[in-house]
Amino acid sequence: MVWQHLGMTRVFEISPRHPYGVTVTDDRHEHGNSVSSLVRTGDAFIMRCDLGAVFAWPFCKMQFHLGQDGKGMDFSQFDSVTFNMRYSGASRRKIGLHLTNFEPEFSTIGDWNSQRYDSVEFDVPAQTTFTIPVNVLRTADWWIAAHNVPLDKTYSRLDNVTAVEISTGSVPPGQSITIELRSIEFRGKWISNTRLLTYLVGAWIGCGLLGLSLSLAHVRSSLSATNARLELLAAINKALQLEARDLANQAHTDPLTGALNRQGLREVLMRRLHAAGRVDEEMAVVFMDIDHFKRINDQHGHDTGDEVLKRFVTVIRGEVRASDRLVRWGGEEFLLLCPETDVEHAVTMVQKLRAALSMREWPHGLHVTSSFGVTSLKPDEDFGEAIKRADGALYVAKSNGRNRVEVG
Repeated sequence: MVWQHLGMTRVFEISPRHPYGVTVTDDRHEHGNSVSSLVRTGDAFIMRCDLGAVFAWPFCKMQFHLGQDGKGMDFSQFDSVTFNMRYSGASRRKIGLHLTNFEPEFSTIGDWNSQRYDSVEFDVPAQTTFTIPVNVLRTADWWIAAHNVPLDKTYSRLDNVTAVEISTGSVPPGQSITIELRSIEFRGKWISNTRLLTYLVGAWIGCGLLGLSLSLAHVRSSLSATNARLELLAAINKALQLEARDLANQAHTDPLTGALNRQGLREVLMRRLHAAGRVDEEMAVVFMDIDHFKRINDQHGHDTGDEVLKRFVTVIRGEVRASDRLVRWGGEEFLLLCPETDVEHAVTMVQKLRAALSMREWPHGLHVTSSFGVTSLKPDEDFGEAIKRADGALYVAKSNGRNRVEVG
């Protein structure tokens, strides 16, 4: 384990020493007026960007091309990304990291936007060298919607990466930004923790069985010692299983709010279907959306917005049952699954949630409300159909003035 922790590391580097194909682009091809330029020195790529105000989401970005004709590189074994870079020019220091993954099921050669778009936006720290985990990357909602991707395939996928992109983040237009990128390093273990643990468990079990066989063959009088050895092996196996389960749970929750993410939702649904092959009982499905959340972010900043999201989840969890599952669907939108609950009881419960939100203290004295769309998943019904009905009901609730409940 020490050898695996301190060594056995694979590194993939992008830098002027390993440049691949580097280009810069901006929103002018989207009819915007941002202007980008690239200067390459012996030790850095320097992108300068003047963000315009014509396009709704102005941007500039550097693209490093790792493959062509649908043939990329496998990044699935990397678990961290280390940046060596300097950022200057904007009061809000944000950048985006984007990886495009070519998948024959969805992607077409020559159509760049058909590739899976895994991305994350984050604040750039003051130090020039910093690291983020790979598992914060999420498939972009716009790509999922554009390609009608089934829920069970909305996970991040990095087994055929054709390009790595660094972009300006969500900052106001009119900024002049300089990003001096010296290197990006993708790092991961040649043997993953899970696989190494599997090998060790196999080796320990093999040694235990060998020792047990020799002891039984040599003398029956050592039965008590053998039983003690078996108990020790059982304790080791149990501890390793708990550790593997804890590691898996980390990838199934939203790091900001603690609610389940879409990967966690998929696991919940798969377990329910696996138990009996189908859903036997009626289940309520509730979509909820924090009203005017963009205004909160714009007027009070993203830190306040993050605090509102966390308190919102705390309120919801405090009012629902232990068997109910709350999922952060994306942004300020959440999904609640309530097993063994019909629409009538779900509406009563959701009205209590509305009341609880109104009684909650919010940052800066804000009055935070939410709109709700409620439906039920019938036995043997496709889950996607229930999602569409709940989403449609949420749209009606927002169209009818917000802070209300509609049934679909």
